[in-house]
Amino acid sequence: MNMKMRTWLLLAIAVGSFQSVALRADDLFRLFWRVTYYTTNSTGHIIAISFTEQDFVNQVAQNDGIDPSQLVLVYRPRKRDAAVVQTDGTFIASAIQMGTFTDVVNPSGSVIVRHALLSDGSHQAPLGSFFGLELPTSSGGGFVSDQLVGTVLYSYPDLNTVYGGQISTGSRIVDTTNAP
Repeated sequence: MNMKMRTWLLLAIAVGSFQSVALRADDLFRLFWRVTYYTTNSTGHIIAISFTEQDFVNQVAQNDGIDPSQLVLVYRPRKRDAAVVQTDGTFIASAIQMGTFTDVVNPSGSVIVRHALLSDGSHQAPLGSFFGLELPTSSGGGFVSDQLVGTVLYSYPDLNTVYGGQISTGSRIVDTTNAP
């Protein structure tokens, strides 16, 4: 009888530990950022320059002295942000946050029409906005997939730049770090 109790207790502890580990893992989905930004050149003429998720990654890699091939831009639906992480899910830096937002959600929660103000932590005022459609698929309290497509319009007045373009999510990046 005592051996059975120990076995059940160990099993309960193992299951509890597994659940707490699963709750700590982050939901990460590769984020594709395809925008054009407009600014002026040295002669004052307006020029258009492509800006992608790799530009976010390269900047973070340069700032932190990390090989950019080890980094990826991701969407974190629970945190409503875009972040740069290592390929194992280790958080490196936040890129853009979806602050104030309005969500219109269907009854099952499987379709969300989303509008959000964008910020970056370096500027007090919102930089612009996101408008799009999100199709999350959940199982057991976690995201299985998350399809996000939409338009971003934002600016950095201090850099004299205006950005506009499309973003979308791709494959899931498995967070193996168990970070909170």
